[in-house]
Amino acid sequence: MSQPWQPPGHQPPQQPASGQWPSQADPTQGYHPQQGAYPQQPQPAPGYPPQPYPVQQYPGQQYPGQPYPGQPYPGAMPGQPYPGAPMPGQFPPGMTASGPLTSAGWGAIPAILGVVASAIGLLVLPWVSVSGVTLSFLDLTSMPTENLFTLPDMYVAWLAFVVLALQPLYPLLWTLGAIRTQKAANLVQGWPRTQLTHATFTGFRIRFGVSAFMCVLLHGLGILTLYEGQFDVAGAGPWVVLGGAILTTVGTVIGPRKGPGLPPA
Repeated sequence: MSQPWQPPGHQPPQQPASGQWPSQADPTQGYHPQQGAYPQQPQPAPGYPPQPYPVQQYPGQQYPGQPYPGQPYPGAMPGQPYPGAPMPGQFPPGMTASGPLTSAGWGAIPAILGVVASAIGLLVLPWVSVSGVTLSFLDLTSMPTENLFTLPDMYVAWLAFVVLALQPLYPLLWTLGAIRTQKAANLVQGWPRTQLTHATFTGFRIRFGVSAFMCVLLHGLGILTLYEGQFDVAGAGPWVVLGGAILTTVGTVIGPRKGPGLPPA
């Protein structure tokens, strides 16, 4: 009977002697592969390209071309965001802003204090003080006037009350973050084609600040023409009214904080 083909240098394993267990045989005897003989990659079938070995991914191992945590992308300068990352005040592509446009900011504090001070100065504090005799602004309105079409007479009769009512209208809506949508922004500021964004936020501050300064101007002109330079008889009322209007203007210029829904442009 023919023997099967054996590789060169192969020695058949020896059988244990009679009465000897296989485990007692010499462990060094048997088949020993030649040095350098390793399993070879299987050859592809004719007509097919060779397939590379699959790359095994271990836990914690980075994929090829992916930077390690904290490592910038190749070619990125220090402090430069990753490619495609949004800049401050911008939103990633495909995402829209959500939330209110503004929220209450530090400007609300001086704006509210200014409105309260103007109301106290106009309705409570004296406006005329002569030889221990004081007159409030309401006492001045009850006095008869010769001409209601002059500025001092109009200021005492009705203009001061109108200005006092308009003083908190725009500043408080603006500084308290009541402008939460573009519709509200267009309705309050009166320019329907101008939207409130990061780019136009400073313009809105100036616009509302100018409207608040108009109250300062009207109060100042009314007080100036009412006393006609005789400010020695003026009480604390007119100065508190004027100071409150200025404080409201400062708070309006400071304005609210930018909300999460404020678009970049």
